[in-house]
Amino acid sequence: MKPLNAIATTLALWALAQPSLSQDHGGPNSEEVIEPPVPVYKVSPKHPQGFYDKAIEGEAVIIVTVDMFGNVKEPEVKSATEKEFGLAASLAASEWVFEPATKNGAPIEIRVNLPFQFEIAFEHKMNIQIGREVFIKLDQSVVPSSDLPKEPKPKYVPLFSEFYPEELCGSGKSASVSLEFVISPTGHVHNPRILSISTEGFEQAALVAASHMAYHPILVKGTPVYVSTIRPIQISE
Repeated sequence: MKPLNAIATTLALWALAQPSLSQDHGGPNSEEVIEPPVPVYKVSPKHPQGFYDKAIEGEAVIIVTVDMFGNVKEPEVKSATEKEFGLAASLAASEWVFEPATKNGAPIEIRVNLPFQFEIAFEHKMNIQIGREVFIKLDQSVVPSSDLPKEPKPKYVPLFSEFYPEELCGSGKSASVSLEFVISPTGHVHNPRILSISTEGFEQAALVAASHMAYHPILVKGTPVYVSTIRPIQISE
């Protein structure tokens, strides 16, 4: 959840300022040079809770007036994928502070666009998609599977082709992936991470696929424990 970075924002501001650029009124030194405002303090909008809970992303563009002192006035929603995104972006935009625009070196007031992106972390999207907390903070000790008498075997393995990336369908590509993850005392897979992958573009598919696997609880001295393990998988059409 963040606005465009400083460079992208500055370019957007410059694009809006361009129509105001100089006109030659006949004299050799009459050209006007306008420099767009540059953000020096930015506030990220708060992701609307209802959309965050459902992992819904979006965007908004806010038109604001940057006055001669670099303060923002009159924020107005130019476009938004959802009205809630527009409202949140408008509130954030009103708190931005700029180095003011200048014309021939003198500060001026100018109207500019501010683009905002409402993005969701991949981990949260996975939690919503799978319906449980996949990525968790572990305060408990984790037993390496190499310390166990035998390697844990899953009680359920999904059909990995079901997670094949849509954008790669028909490409004929496949991926061999080495994953490390933690098996919880309930047999769920947590905190998957990729150790190696043969083909780019399959990273998210591999993490989601691994998170659908399930294990029997692993007991050490009769007590279910967290166990870390490494497992290869193959994803193909």
